[in-house]
Parts: sequence; structure tokens; C-alpha cells
Amino acid sequence: MATEKAETDRVPITLALSTIGYLEKLVRQGTHGTSVPGVARTLIEEGIRLAIKDGLLSIRDNGKAP
Repeated sequence: MATEKAETDRVPITLALSTIGYLEKLVRQGTHGTSVPGVARTLIEEGIRLAIKDGLLSIRDNGKAP
């Protein structure tokens, strides 16, 4: 397991009120985080990793420098 923290950047997002309500329920459950942003971050990261693993997301090298 890596011991270094990945570089991060803050990105504002907009969510439906119903989605925020669902995230608040997960906060109360305490299963995915202790705050709405924490729960959202956990679910986003898990979803992206699963999508990469399942082949739904892939990075194409277009030859351009980042």
C-alpha cells in the first residue's frame, strides 16, 4: 500500500437536493464518512476505481503533454 498521499485539488460540484439528503442519511449511518463531502468523496473514488477495473473508463494517450 502506498504511504504517500495523492495530490489533490478542490473542485466545486452541484448536486440535487435529493442526492444531498441521501448523503446526509449515509453520514448518520456512519458507514461511508462523517460529513456530506466525505461521503461524496468516498463514493466518487470507489465509483471511479470500479469503473476503471470493469473497463468502463480508460485513459487514452493522445500524445499531448499534461
